[in-house]
Amino acid sequence: MKHLFICSTLLFVLPMACRQADTQTQTATTTFDEGKETAAILQVIEGETKCFFDGNYDCWAKHWVHQPYAMQAWNNDDGTYDAAIGWEKINAQGKEWIEKYYKNGKNVVHPVVKREKPQVKFYGENVAYLLWKQYNANSAKTHYIISQETRLMEKHDGAWQIANVSAFWNAKSRVSVDSLNAILP
Repeated sequence: MKHLFICSTLLFVLPMACRQADTQTQTATTTFDEGKETAAILQVIEGETKCFFDGNYDCWAKHWVHQPYAMQAWNNDDGTYDAAIGWEKINAQGKEWIEKYYKNGKNVVHPVVKREKPQVKFYGENVAYLLWKQYNANSAKTHYIISQETRLMEKHDGAWQIANVSAFWNAKSRVSVDSLNAILP
């Protein structure tokens, strides 16, 4: 009799608990707005680039995850690659470039960068992966050099930050300014 009572109670309580958990999951899923979060991420990516070329170190640094697993990697024209692994190395490299070339925006005009619409994959509410093709104007603004870009983004204290930048440049292929302007805004 005791076992029958326990089984009956479980048969009644278990479905109710599952329905409550399912309702909580649906509520959490419906409150996450991927479009809004994607727009916020793209603002961070654009802001990091702008701050760097404006020579604003503090602004640039706030866009990054300050952890040992952060990474910035790119290929070189000669077939080699470079990677700054960990915030300390990214920071040292970024700060050196900003101090040497871009401080106060004196030495360089912000490059024209055009991006195709990124593919975005969210891994929960605090991690996102982005992939896009980017067109980077040369200093004379006569043509663009294509790069394939990825970002791994993390949300910390309500703000998106960059955890990984990977940029693969095709320095041999060029796209004329006129032809790209007809395709991308």
